[in-house]
Amino acid sequence: MPFASNDIINSEELAFLSAILREACSERDIAPGSEAEKAVADQLINWFLFGIRDGQELKSMLDPITDPSPVATGT
Repeated sequence: MPFASNDIINSEELAFLSAILREACSERDIAPGSEAEKAVADQLINWFLFGIRDGQELKSMLDPITDPSPVATGT
């Protein structure tokens, strides 16, 4: 579920988040443009809007994500 916010991400913050996304996906062997990358980006933006602004802390918040793709439930 996305974090609801009226905050606007400026170009400097977007560049920062983009760099963190590239690093995090590279470390996890997640392909650019993949659904998995989009899932990581969503989480990254949500944590940023929640107030986490430190790059290492943002990446550590993503650490529990081993496979950000949706889990098949078999239903």
